[in-house]
Amino acid sequence: MPEQISLDDSSFEGIYERAVGRLKEQAPWWTHQEVSDPGITLIEMWAMLADMQSYYMDQIQESHYRKYLKLLGIDVDEGECAAVWIFFSGVDRACVIPQGAKLLSGDMVFETEEEVVLTPNFLSGFFQGEDRNRVAVMNLYRKSRFVLKENGEGVLFSFALKYAMQAGEELRLYIQLDERGKRNPAGEDFYMARLAWEYRVQDGWREARVLRDDTRGLLYSGMLCLRFETSGIHDPGRGYTVRCRVKEGAYDAMPVLYKIYVNAVRAVQKDTLCHTEHLKFPEGGGRTALKSYLAQTGSLQVLLHEEEESFRDITAECTIDPPVTAKRRERYVSCPHGGSVMIIATADGVAGEYLPCPVTGVPSQRISLPWEDIMRGTAELMLCGEDGKFRMYRRTEASRQDWANAWHWQEGKNVVVLGDGRHGDIPEPCADGLRFASLARFGAEKGNISIGRITQWEKPELFFGISCTNYLAGSGGRSAKKPSEQFGEIAKVLLKVNRMVTKEDICELAMETPGLLLQDASAQWRAGAVIVTVIPSVPLKHEYCIRRYADEVARHLEPFRLAGSRIEVQVHPA
Repeated sequence: MPEQISLDDSSFEGIYERAVGRLKEQAPWWTHQEVSDPGITLIEMWAMLADMQSYYMDQIQESHYRKYLKLLGIDVDEGECAAVWIFFSGVDRACVIPQGAKLLSGDMVFETEEEVVLTPNFLSGFFQGEDRNRVAVMNLYRKSRFVLKENGEGVLFSFALKYAMQAGEELRLYIQLDERGKRNPAGEDFYMARLAWEYRVQDGWREARVLRDDTRGLLYSGMLCLRFETSGIHDPGRGYTVRCRVKEGAYDAMPVLYKIYVNAVRAVQKDTLCHTEHLKFPEGGGRTALKSYLAQTGSLQVLLHEEEESFRDITAECTIDPPVTAKRRERYVSCPHGGSVMIIATADGVAGEYLPCPVTGVPSQRISLPWEDIMRGTAELMLCGEDGKFRMYRRTEASRQDWANAWHWQEGKNVVVLGDGRHGDIPEPCADGLRFASLARFGAEKGNISIGRITQWEKPELFFGISCTNYLAGSGGRSAKKPSEQFGEIAKVLLKVNRMVTKEDICELAMETPGLLLQDASAQWRAGAVIVTVIPSVPLKHEYCIRRYADEVARHLEPFRLAGSRIEVQVHPA
């Protein structure tokens, strides 16, 4: 943090005395210097104004820190959503919980982070060491602890499923581990264990394909997703057996396993009011199913992409199914046009609160939104012009080079300020011209301290018979930091000496990303951004794994980037 410099520490008394002292030099004829003199009164007034001006010039407001962060290329902190793992029970059939499904804990709303396919399958056995079934102690209510050890074949443990897995079927498991243990120092010839997840087939064991491993080889609690390429053997007395074996390498400290769950998904504390789905229809149009929970249950507007950032409303020309029900699980949209289509899904009962909203055409028009807890980073704005076409308007903070279509948030308020002719085009007047393509709310730190039990669906009739709850404590959840606090926290980062200056610096730092096995890295500069391409040691096919790799590398490189630049990480999947 730079040393605090005081611009002027003169007080009112000091300024007044210096001014009166100079009267003898500049006005020797001024002999009456009592407080009753009108001239002395004026000197007192100017001394007071100078003291006030000096005080305010010496202050650094939050708006200043916001500008400093922008100059450094750092986004202002918006807080963090609380997150919690949700576990489902009472599943008697295979069913899909869409991404964004809303769960309630009192008046707090949580949304599932991704789509999850629930299965009626469950663990019927857990075996370790002496091959005794210990699944009875591995449930959601009891405290279990298994220190994993290798047997002669390198097997750490095995578990059995009640029903057989079919060829091509995927299995999602949440594995809870002890993450508090200290790591042991390792020698130069040491490398971490690589695991093989195997299932029993007719002629022995076959390795399942790992689509996702948030545990990073049983080091952290997280999701594990396996795909079974062929059908295995189902032993009536034991079930469908899967085992975890150390393929190569070793552990510096053996993992400690608590529980293994089937049918789990991570949920975050937010309430999405509207968001977009992008679809592509073939020439002549077609029919397609909507994926997200909000698109399946909310109100829809269909926009055809005609030109760059230009859309035409074709909702009236499309056939849109009613929202899903317990008996009809999918919702379709039929479009008569081919090409790219953007569907804006809006929560029921929300649109009327801010739509339609007239655009007056007055410079810097301010539009006040009726919510206090808006996630500003989620907002995307569309405005309709005189030609009846909608256009995306980019935020100035998010798109620094696109000044023609600018808008921004008013400091400290949930107020949208449109263009003023200098920092963005003044939108054309339109009686029904404003749309939010994306907008979400969240409760910040409230979720982390009082999540409670999440046992209720927003629309329970859609998931009849399926129960949900959070057996583990939530994490995260905090309010936005003041720009001054954020600037203070990055002081140590700003003073780092090993900055990314050359391509060799970038590649060397990228290869040192903790927790990732990387084969190679390359870098190049393009339009103010550092484009970093990394190649994993093991080929990645699943989109989730590729995205997580990119996020981890970007998070590791962030403290080392040059001010005014940004980092974009690309992962070579193969």
